[in-house]
Amino acid sequence: MKLDRIVWAGLAASVLAKGASAQLAPPQYAGDAQRQQEQHLDAARRQVADTPDVLTPRAAAGASPLNLPAETPCIAIKAVEWRNAEAFPWLTKQSPGVGACVGTQGLAAIRQWLTGEMIARGYVTTLVGFPEQGVADGRLLIEVLPGRIGAIEDRPGGIGWTGGVFPNAPGSLLNVRDLDQALENVRRLPGQAATAFDLVPGRSLGTSEILVRHAADARRFTFALTFDNAGLNATGRNQIGAIAAVDSPLGLYDQLIATVNNDANPGQTTRGSRSRSVAWNVPFGYAAFSIGVSEWATRQPLDDLDGIVYERRTRRVEAGVDYVPYRTSHGKSVVRFRMVRREDRAWFGGDELLVQKHVITGYDVSIGHREKFRRASVEAGVGLRGSLTGLSAFPGYVAGQSNWSGRYRIASANVVANVPFEIARRTVGYRGTFVLQHAPGPIPSTEFMQIGGRYTVRGFDGNETLAGRGGWLARNELATHAFTGSEAYVALDAGQVWGDTYSAGRRSLAGGALGLRGGYKWLSYDVALGMPIRKPSALHSGAPTLDFRLTSRF
Repeated sequence: MKLDRIVWAGLAASVLAKGASAQLAPPQYAGDAQRQQEQHLDAARRQVADTPDVLTPRAAAGASPLNLPAETPCIAIKAVEWRNAEAFPWLTKQSPGVGACVGTQGLAAIRQWLTGEMIARGYVTTLVGFPEQGVADGRLLIEVLPGRIGAIEDRPGGIGWTGGVFPNAPGSLLNVRDLDQALENVRRLPGQAATAFDLVPGRSLGTSEILVRHAADARRFTFALTFDNAGLNATGRNQIGAIAAVDSPLGLYDQLIATVNNDANPGQTTRGSRSRSVAWNVPFGYAAFSIGVSEWATRQPLDDLDGIVYERRTRRVEAGVDYVPYRTSHGKSVVRFRMVRREDRAWFGGDELLVQKHVITGYDVSIGHREKFRRASVEAGVGLRGSLTGLSAFPGYVAGQSNWSGRYRIASANVVANVPFEIARRTVGYRGTFVLQHAPGPIPSTEFMQIGGRYTVRGFDGNETLAGRGGWLARNELATHAFTGSEAYVALDAGQVWGDTYSAGRRSLAGGALGLRGGYKWLSYDVALGMPIRKPSALHSGAPTLDFRLTSRF
């Protein structure tokens, strides 16, 4: 939103004085441009860093109870003894058959039930049986033959050391949950998405060898070019970009990702945007470590001051770890921790605006869980991020807070649901996303929740947005098959912000869109026509809006 000449005159005076003590508001679209660049950068990285899962739908019924048939002859079982079951403490607490009269069919039922319990817990190669024994005294001896990993062989086409991929080394118990985690560690690499594991009998009793089988057309290098209109009018609407990913550059099944994005008018000196990022991650069993650096910047002329250019630049460095503390065949939980250093700077006509400078070191911790059901999947998480004042070089200023200490914290929550269903024999997929943010105290405007645009509330062109300390966002989408390799979708989104908002008055938005996305050979596309449904009268947006994105992968 344009600021009047009085505000800009005051801003210019503060720059010349170089001694302002209160935060000065940038033009509304300047903040929008910075946040849009950050969202665009995150979207580009997700194209080659989106971690797949190998979860299977949750069974409709729980574990089957042990049912023993009535038969004769039979022996009354008074106690159960275990052999070689030390690695399964949960198993030794069981007393199958105690108190019953068990015959041949009953023993078979007990073994089948115990085998099912092993498989349900992931021990698919562990065997349970009955050694030769006399049971006249009513004591039943059950022997366990633990299934272990004999060797791990990376078939021709292997791209590195598998020690960090698998949670357990040869000689450890073989559990399919560990194999699922290892498979995700490999398949997260774009060129290894078709990798599979084969289990074959090992060289010694009770062992199995794991063969890592790579696809014949697997590639270690992925390159993509992008063209879209995700920018803003003030800094360049059309954007061009490149994404490069290298699988296992250090031979650790690690990943290196580099992205570059620029406005499509490189010769323009007073208006434009750019972003750069490099990120690296490596798995280590149930954990993954990552580091990354990124920078994005915008420049734009000021309508009321000829020849004056307003510039902003953000640099971000982060390091973190992800850990999976809980996993089943149908669900998993992930804990994430990040240390982040972010530097925000701004210039007005070549002079730096110290009142808009922030150099903040902070943390970002979250926990999420994903569950896959027979006909749906749900993912939910909560998070907390904030500043570490002792490590922050220049906390900067916050509007209206003359004695701001630089300390803040922000709580967040999110839920994502995917539910397929049928209408008139046509499969339709529903995808819903809900995001909530709450900050109990003042925060830098760079941490505001922002709504309006293709990454939040669709139907708006993103040139002007609503932003505040807290808020919520709900995105809803129905998609169905259109033609080969494509799907059509309809979207209905809404959101609201509160607390220290840029704009007074109504603080909610609603918008919708109709779109088509898909791919043909090396080209993928996403085109949508949107329309605002509800907005404040002071917020301007094109109607209708046309959003498109083209991606060519090599």
